[in-house]
Amino acid sequence: MNRNKIKDWVLAGVVTTLVGGTLTIAVIDENYRSSFVDLAKVGVGGYIGLTIPKSKSENEQKS
Repeated sequence: MNRNKIKDWVLAGVVTTLVGGTLTIAVIDENYRSSFVDLAKVGVGGYIGLTIPKSKSENEQKS
């Protein structure tokens, strides 16, 4: 299996665990709900940022 595929699956698993755990704790503890939502936003944003192909942006800079 390709190394990038394994990296993508591990990253997706970590983000899924982060968001799932965040939502579970947010349901249990209403006092800190906004903090947990911010944590989930950071996790999903980081995942999206890492999945954007880097070669596309490098090609645009060369032009």
